[in-house]
Amino acid sequence: MARPSRVPVEPGERGQFRAFLETRGLVGGHRVPGEHVHLRTEDGVRLRGTYLPGANPGGPSVVVLHGLFSHRRKPAYAYLADRLSEWGSVLAIDLRGHGRSRGVSTLGDLEALDAEAAARWLRAKGHPWVALVGMSMGGTTAIHAVHRRAHVDAAVVISAPAEFREDPPGEPMQRLRRLWESSLARAGVRAAIGVRLVPPAEWGWPPHPEQMARDAHVPLLVIHGEDDDYFPISDAERLAAAAGDGARLWRVEEFGHAEDGVDAPFAEALMVALDRVHETGRFPAREDVGW
Repeated sequence: MARPSRVPVEPGERGQFRAFLETRGLVGGHRVPGEHVHLRTEDGVRLRGTYLPGANPGGPSVVVLHGLFSHRRKPAYAYLADRLSEWGSVLAIDLRGHGRSRGVSTLGDLEALDAEAAARWLRAKGHPWVALVGMSMGGTTAIHAVHRRAHVDAAVVISAPAEFREDPPGEPMQRLRRLWESSLARAGVRAAIGVRLVPPAEWGWPPHPEQMARDAHVPLLVIHGEDDDYFPISDAERLAAAAGDGARLWRVEEFGHAEDGVDAPFAEALMVALDRVHETGRFPAREDVGW
């Protein structure tokens, strides 16, 4: 496994104004050389992405899938993509309805087509091995893509739910639910940060991620914080159990939710895990990666 030659600046703590600038895409971006790419999904949605060839352009590759209200250039995701490019090539995309991509967000459902388009692009670029790394909504996207038999070789699911809850527990998810159900609030989100959300009446309820994980045909690594404010650790346990023998669960004591846990030790551990699954076809236990 190639060791890091440089350490980009980590995301770190920021106030509300800084967080707004990051979400709006006014600050952030990759710190390693990359190429802006255009993709089109099976259902005709145009996507934007950044390809980081890394030190091994013909080797294994990774698709980075961000969470809700984020995008590929947001500092935490850009940092993670930059670090992963020290191991293999990376394609970070803006999921539909987010960033500079077109379309409307379906909270990780039809975003599976976005992940498939990214994997196809990497295959066409000459990469024989492709993994998905998704956080929160991006984790749901990865599970849906695996369920659809996307041409990928492994998937990492971070801070993802096991089910879509009509009456979610916890204030953070209740606030999000109220926002999603309000046409005025959705319009405000679009105006403020440019994110376009599908109205509930136009979406319908797809199968729960836990059900889709039962069809996992590739090695699956589930990473979840025991202190996650959005989804309980039991969701991660359910996803890993549903996926069966091909899954590995990493429980993390202090991780938060999704991008909250992105730092240098996490990036190092993830690179080791990807290296191991690429070599052996199985993800390692957390204690075996020194994290």
